[in-house]
Amino acid sequence: MNEDDYSKAGLQRLFQKGANHFVLLHKNGKAVAFQSDQNGNVNIVNRQTDINFSSTGLSLLDDGWKCIGPGLEYSWLFE
Repeated sequence: MNEDDYSKAGLQRLFQKGANHFVLLHKNGKAVAFQSDQNGNVNIVNRQTDINFSSTGLSLLDDGWKCIGPGLEYSWLFE
């Protein structure tokens, strides 16, 4: 991981529930809910803006989601 990756890692978090359901949060107020299949294909379910990073993350945890890291491999979903 290079230095730029470290700064990006601090800006986003990836949450997972079940085997294929994910939510990627960014500190700039964006969220992307998506599903991923065994082949790595991504299907975007929902996009939201103007979310609160901390409270949304805590709500996901309270709802049984697990934070599995920064999810840098999915950063392209914010573009």
